[in-house]
Amino acid sequence: MAVSSNSDVGRRLGGHEYTDSRTGTRDEPGGFDRTDLIVFGLILFFGAFQFVFSERAFGFLTDDVFYADCARSLLQHGYYGIQGHAETNQPPGLSATLALICLLKSCSHLAFLRTMAVFDTLGFLVTHAVLRRQVSKISAASICLLLISSQIYFSSATQWVSPCFVCFFFTMAALLVAGQLERASSGKSKVAWGVLLGVLCVASIMAATAAVALLGALVVRIVIGLFKDRKLGFTRLKLFMPALVMGVVVQVMWMHRPPARLEWPLPGYPQPYLKQLLIKEGNYPELGMAKVSDLPYRVARNALDDTNLLAEMTLHRWVNTAWMSVLILGPLLLIVLGWVSSVWQTGGDICDWYFAGYELVYLLWPWKLEARFFIPVAPLACVYFLRGVCALGLIAKHNSRLVGALWLPAAIVLGVESWIWTRGLSVTHPRIHVGLQDELSFGCWTLSVILAVWMIWKGSEWPKSFAATLESLGKAAPARGWNTALGIKIIGGVAVSALILAGFSQQISAARANLDPNSRTNRITSDVEAGMWIASHTEPNAVVMARHVPTVYHYSERKVVWFPPSTNAKMLLEGIRQHGVKYLIVAHREDSYYLPPDDESFAPLQAAEPNAFRLVYERPKFRVFEIDLSEPNSSPAP
Repeated sequence: MAVSSNSDVGRRLGGHEYTDSRTGTRDEPGGFDRTDLIVFGLILFFGAFQFVFSERAFGFLTDDVFYADCARSLLQHGYYGIQGHAETNQPPGLSATLALICLLKSCSHLAFLRTMAVFDTLGFLVTHAVLRRQVSKISAASICLLLISSQIYFSSATQWVSPCFVCFFFTMAALLVAGQLERASSGKSKVAWGVLLGVLCVASIMAATAAVALLGALVVRIVIGLFKDRKLGFTRLKLFMPALVMGVVVQVMWMHRPPARLEWPLPGYPQPYLKQLLIKEGNYPELGMAKVSDLPYRVARNALDDTNLLAEMTLHRWVNTAWMSVLILGPLLLIVLGWVSSVWQTGGDICDWYFAGYELVYLLWPWKLEARFFIPVAPLACVYFLRGVCALGLIAKHNSRLVGALWLPAAIVLGVESWIWTRGLSVTHPRIHVGLQDELSFGCWTLSVILAVWMIWKGSEWPKSFAATLESLGKAAPARGWNTALGIKIIGGVAVSALILAGFSQQISAARANLDPNSRTNRITSDVEAGMWIASHTEPNAVVMARHVPTVYHYSERKVVWFPPSTNAKMLLEGIRQHGVKYLIVAHREDSYYLPPDDESFAPLQAAEPNAFRLVYERPKFRVFEIDLSEPNSSPAP
C-alpha cells in the first residue's frame, strides 16, 4: 500500500487514506472496533425511534398513496400503475418492495411507514461503513449521527412513503460493494462482488432514476484508469462489466416502454423525464419552455436549495436561503472545493463521481427541490465539506498571497450585500424572521476581508503573524500545557453532541405530533376529504377532475382526470368534454405544489361557462362542482 497523493487531507481529518497500487482505491486500515459498535448502537436507537413513533394518521394523506396503490395493482392485476394505466416515468422499485410487504400480511399505512424507517436505518449503517473509508472514524460517526438525528430525516421517514430511503440504502450499499470489488484478490470473490454490485445497481435504478449516476461513476472510473494506465483501465473494465451490463439493460428496457397517453397538451409532467428537463418550471408549466439563459439560474437556485437543506439537517434549525448567507454560500463553496480536491490528484473514486452525477441531475431539475431528492447523498456532501475545509487550509498556507488576492474582492462584495441584508434593504431577501443569520454573515465576511488583506501582506508567514498578534492582544494566549489539537477535538465533540441532542429533542416533539390524532400532522387534507365525499355521493361510473390524482383516486374509487395547472379555459373545456368529466374538485391550499393554484385555474373556466358549474358541496378548504356542458353558454358575449 502506498500513501496517496492527497493523503495530507485525510490525515488532517484524523483518518488514514491509502491508495491501492493496482486499483487506486482509498482504504482505511483496521477493522471495526468498539467505537463503531457504539455508533451502530446509536444509529439503531434512532432507527427504532423512527419505527415506533411513525405517523398514526388513519391512512395516506398525500400523493405518496400512489406507491401503495401501485403495489396493490401489482399483486391484484399484474401491472404497475393506477386506474388501469401503466406508469412509465417513476420506476417500480418502491411499489415492488411494498408489494412484498403486503405478501407478509402487513399491507397498512403504518407498515409502509415503518418500512421507510427500516430502510433509513439500514442506509445509515451502510453509510457509516462507506464513510470510514473516506474520512476518519470520528468524522464518519459525526456525519451519520448528525443527519439521522435531524428532524428532516425523522419527519420524512415517519410521515412519507418515499423511494428516497430505498434509493439511499441500495446506492450506499452499491458504493460499499464497489470498494470491496476493487480490493478483491481472488477470482471467486471478484465474481461474487461483481454480481452483487450489479444487483444493487439495478435495485438502485429501479428505486430512483437518478441512481443511473452509479453507472456513470463506473464508466468514468474505467475511463480514468485507461488514461492513467491501460492495464489498470482494463482491470476495472473487467471488474465493473457485469454491473454495467445489468444496469444498462434494465434502464434501457424501462426507458423504452411506450409512454402513457397524455391527457392534456401541456409541456412537462407527465411526459418522460428528459422532456421535463426542457421546461422552465416543472411546477408552473404555463411558463413554457426553458431558454439557455434560464439554465445558470436554475443550477444556482438548486445548488443553494441543496446547501440550505444540508445546513438545516446538520444545524437542526431553520436557515434562510439568502445567497449571501455564510451558512449557505460558505458550505457550498467548501463542498465544491472538497470535491475538486478529491479528484484533482487521484482522478476520484466511485463515490466522487456518483455524487457529481447525482447532483448534476438535480442541479438541472426544473421542479422545486425537496428533501427527498437530497437525502440519498447528504452524507457525501458532508464528506466534501470536511475535505473542503482541509483543502482550504492547505491552499491558504502554501499560496497565501494568491488566495488572499482572489478572495478579497469576493469578500468585499459579500460584506456589502450582507450589510444591505441586515438593513432590510435587500430586494431578493428582506430581513424577515432571520434572527442573527444576517448579522453573523456580515461579521464573518468582514473578518474574511481582514484576513485576506493579512494574507496578501504577510504571505506564507501570515499564520504565525496572525497568531502572534492575537496573543499580544490577549485574546488567544494559550494556557500553559494546552494541547491545541486536543482542544479542537474536545470543542468539536461537545458541539456535535449538543447538536445531536438538540435534534433528538425536536424529534421527540415531532413524535408526539405523529401519535396525536388531532395534530396538524395527522389532519385530513382537502383532497382526502373531497375524495371521501365523492365516494359516498356520486355514482360509481362518475369521472372526477382533481389536482392531486393519486389521493383523490384512492379515496373516491372513481376515475380521476388531472386538473392541470392552467388558465387556458378553452383547453380545459375541451378536455372536460373529451374525458366526460362530471365533477370538479377545487381545493384551497396554503402552499400549492402546482401553479397556478386550483382557484386561479378554475376562475377562467367559470367565467367562460358560468352556468356549467353547479356548486354541490363546499367546505372551508375545498369546493365540489357538478359539471353540465350540455346547455349553451348563456353568459353575455364579450
